[in-house]
Amino acid sequence: MSPYGTTSQKWLRAAQLTAISAVGGLLVAMVAFLIWESTWVDHTTSPTPRDNFLYGTIGTEFMPLPVLQVLPDLFPDRFQPAGPEGGDWVQQFGFIEGTPGVNDGLPLGLATSHYRPQTGAPSPMKFVGFSCALCHTSKIKRFEGDDGVIVTGMGSTSLDLFAWIDAVQGALLDEERLSIDSVKRAYGAKFGKSLGLSEELIIRLWLAEARRQLKVAVTKYDEPRSGAELRDANYMLNGPGRTQPFREILRLVKDRPGATDRAFTKFIAVYEQGNREWAQVDGSVNDPVSRSVLASVAAGATPENLLTPGIRNSLTTNVGYVAALKGPSYLEVFSELGITIDQEKAERGRDVYMRNCASCHGYPDGDGRRWVKGERQGEVVPHEEIGTDAERVTFRYYDVVADDIFDHFPDGHPLRPPRESLRPGPLGTTRGYINAPLESVFTRAPYLHNASVLTMAELLNLKPRRDVFYRGDSLYDPEDMGLLSPNQPDGRHYYEFDTTKRGNSNKGHDYPWAYRGPGWDAEALEDLLEYLKAF
Repeated sequence: MSPYGTTSQKWLRAAQLTAISAVGGLLVAMVAFLIWESTWVDHTTSPTPRDNFLYGTIGTEFMPLPVLQVLPDLFPDRFQPAGPEGGDWVQQFGFIEGTPGVNDGLPLGLATSHYRPQTGAPSPMKFVGFSCALCHTSKIKRFEGDDGVIVTGMGSTSLDLFAWIDAVQGALLDEERLSIDSVKRAYGAKFGKSLGLSEELIIRLWLAEARRQLKVAVTKYDEPRSGAELRDANYMLNGPGRTQPFREILRLVKDRPGATDRAFTKFIAVYEQGNREWAQVDGSVNDPVSRSVLASVAAGATPENLLTPGIRNSLTTNVGYVAALKGPSYLEVFSELGITIDQEKAERGRDVYMRNCASCHGYPDGDGRRWVKGERQGEVVPHEEIGTDAERVTFRYYDVVADDIFDHFPDGHPLRPPRESLRPGPLGTTRGYINAPLESVFTRAPYLHNASVLTMAELLNLKPRRDVFYRGDSLYDPEDMGLLSPNQPDGRHYYEFDTTKRGNSNKGHDYPWAYRGPGWDAEALEDLLEYLKAF
């Protein structure tokens, strides 16, 4: 017998060696892949809290970066609804321009990460999602041609988010014009380089799955609008600077179209959240982390990807950042234009405020660094008493949506909102609006929760409230403390806001007095307006 065994034994041994080599090679490949994967998400650096607020992920990744970069080029008809003369898509949908070389040059509020949509799994290619700055950072334009002052934490006054989302969804459903081949061609033409094999594969897989999900969704939620309809208030109910938060929550947690929802809410300012025990305009959420979690879920985050340490840490960092974030002062923004505050009028206005407003809203102390709580601050006032639009607290599923949100997260999830932190629930079911502090109040225009009053002069009933006005890329009105609006629409003020339509009412909050009603004092209201500029 051969010392090396029989032929069959030789083959067996060869097969064993081949298998061992294959397993070893697979192990080496797996180790190499894990090492490569570990480089996709950077754990070595931590952005400052402000940069995290501006550019950090909140779990809302939705599209590969190369696709977003070329989509407006592939669909100018969808992303330039006012035509080329109306500017690029950033201008036409009211985004704030990004900084070249920062955040991949994207507009402020669109953030990139190496997390895949919905799962939070790492990706070798960047995906685009939203940061907190999308809705909670704005630009104050003080005069025609002004580059504007960017204010972190201010609610956006120009972003037409839902119109832009419809433009994105409409492009995604167009299988003829949007394909991996069209993306490759457009990307090569724009950047002078080709997509890598891994990028091409990821885009191909993403496109198939995203399109599949969207095709299912439109059968329940309707087709997206396009073209001139994106600027038409008859079709796009929100318009610039507003959202329908419960429409998205109802879709996600109840699988309902939310067609009856008219619970419009402006993009709110998020200064000094530490002053607020109960937040949201209706006082519906207590725990500050839960507030941010629910906002992220409404924007597309999932219980699954919120388990990812990088996403979870980014979100909780933002919670800490806005707890103490200070808004700007009126003079910081306008003094270089020669605008001042009349101190004598402001002092008289302080007396008016303390008699009529401080009980509900509190007041800044002498140096303005600390907010003193009013007796009724934090109280939810029934909508019948305050008289403002009731849609935000009377929509169809108001009584049950809190439970559905709570149950959306599985038991043991670290970010599952505590049941006692959500209204309606054991802490009361008052349908109304919360008395909140007014830090940096001039940046909160337009006023009331649904953005139906353009200026503070109108909110105080110093001037009559406009029944119809036009929104868009709005200039600021420093005298009346709010936003300017032409009497007729123009290229920038394109969206008709009709306060007679459901959800848009500008009635109520007649404090100190109704316009030209009993006790109405124009001089006292002028003084009060001057004092509020000092907040």
